[in-house]
Order: sequence, then C-alpha cells, then structure tokens
Amino acid sequence: MPGIKKVVLILVVVFIIAGGAGCLNRPQESTGEERIAMKVGAMPDEATLPYYVAAREGIFAEHGLDVEVVPFMSALERDSALIAGQIDAGENDPVGVLVLRNAGYNIRIVSTELHETPEKMRFAILASPNSNIRSVEDLEGKKIAISRNTIIEWVTDALLGGVQTSKIEEKRVPIRLQMLLADQVDAATLAEPLASYAIHQGARLLISDSMLDETISHTVIVFRGDFIEAHPESVDTFLHAYNEAVDRINANPENYRALVVEIAKVPEEIAGSYQMATYMKAEAYPRDNFEAVLNWMQSRDLVTQELLYEDVIYHSA
Repeated sequence: MPGIKKVVLILVVVFIIAGGAGCLNRPQESTGEERIAMKVGAMPDEATLPYYVAAREGIFAEHGLDVEVVPFMSALERDSALIAGQIDAGENDPVGVLVLRNAGYNIRIVSTELHETPEKMRFAILASPNSNIRSVEDLEGKKIAISRNTIIEWVTDALLGGVQTSKIEEKRVPIRLQMLLADQVDAATLAEPLASYAIHQGARLLISDSMLDETISHTVIVFRGDFIEAHPESVDTFLHAYNEAVDRINANPENYRALVVEIAKVPEEIAGSYQMATYMKAEAYPRDNFEAVLNWMQSRDLVTQELLYEDVIYHSA
C-alpha cells in the first residue's frame, strides 16, 4: 500500500504541473499567433502620434504586440531601413511608396493615416513676407521653392491648378523655410508645423490643401510585403491598436500637445497655439487618389512599371 500511495502521489503532482503549464500557455494559444516583435519607422510628423501613444501607453502590448517606434529624420533614411529589413513598417506617403514599388520593392499600403480636413491643413503654399503676391494667380512665372519628385511637388502642382511657376529645388526643409522668410524666393511649399510657423513669422498663406474640395495629401501606413505574408494577423492587430490610440487622442487632444510638440518638432513660438489634428481611424487608401498620384508620376517618368492598386494595397481582415 505505501508503494501504491507513493505512485498515486507522483501522478497527482505530474497532473497538477501539466495542468498548470497548460493554463500558462492558454493566453498565447488564444491569440492564434506567437507574440510578434515589430519595428515601426516614424518621421518627425504629427501623423505618427498614434504610434507613440499606442507604444507608450501600453496599447500595443495589451494587443499582444511588441512594437518599437524607430524615429528617422529623413525619408531617405527611413526608406533605406525599410527595404533593408531594419524596420517592418512605418509612415510614408503615396509618392514615396510608388517610387519604391517602381524600383521593385515589395512595400504595401495597409491604411491611410492623416490627411487634411477643412479645419486643419497639412501642406500650404506661402508667399514671402515682403512680396506683393496676394493670390495663386500672382505666382505665374515666379520662383517657388519645393522638393522635386516628392509629395511636396505633387501637392504643389495640385494647389497651383495649372499656374506655371519657376520651381527652385531645395529638399532641405529648414533651408526652404529660411529662403522663404528671407525673401530669397517668391513662395515655398511647406508641410505642417513649419507652414504655421512661417505664417507666424510673416509669410502669407496663399492656399492650403484644406481649402480644396478633394483630399490630396494622404499619409499612409506601410508594411513590408514579406512581413504581411508571414504575420497577417499581426498587421490586423496593429491596426486595431492604432485605432484605439486614435480614440484616446481625439477624446483628449490637449493631453497630447506636449507629445506632438516633441515628435513633430513644433517650434517653441507656436507650441501653445498650434492646432491639434483630429485623427482618423485606419481605413483603405482610396483608389481615386492612388490613380491621380500614379498618373501624375507617370507623366513625369517617375513610374515606368505597371503598378496596380490591387497589388500595392493590402486590405486587412
């Protein structure tokens, strides 16, 4: 009998240990996928605020994701990291994505991010402080500082509406701003928050994307195609967490002003008055904007390959 009792005791202990181990493993089984680590690239842009909120407030972690937000100061550095596999996803724009796709890189748009609204601009054409330019029509034949073959030039052409100007190339945004404020050019196209800063410093707003009847200036969330194929559920989960961060921001935008000032490099002079954006939940990038941007790029020989909406856009479950 003592021997039998000893065997039974051993079996009970084994059963308890096995049962306990099963309980510990259940959360991982319920996710349908192991906890996935991903690195997400972010430019100094208010559009990336939901990334930081979801990471810092534990929203990604609550959804079973281990997300590191990796800051970049230039689109070139960000895109280089993306195609090298050093990051898995990040913020981009349609022009940048189509350049990468045309070069043969499998980068896909999974969602729109932030775009202009009637209340909040994203890009603007501004006249220099001491110029006599009062309207877009006054820019005919005048010098306007832009960054060629980028979202800046796409927005510029859309805002000009056919007005012919002399485009001055300056990719370095601080220099473009300095040229405008020093009256070295007649006008410049700037993104927020520097467009608002330029106005604060005396530049004259001629037109912004918020004044148009159509949406032209999307930012988008992209993932590497190989990551999507390997972890489609994690991409969908990322977007759910992103939406939760958007809800938190929109519920109390002033709570996040300091973070916007930090990540978007909002100049101190306008930090307190800078208009906070209303963030949009993740949704499919619209076909009409895709085709408009693609046609514009094809007309400039920036795209020479056949690029189809269905191949570039990933529709989450």
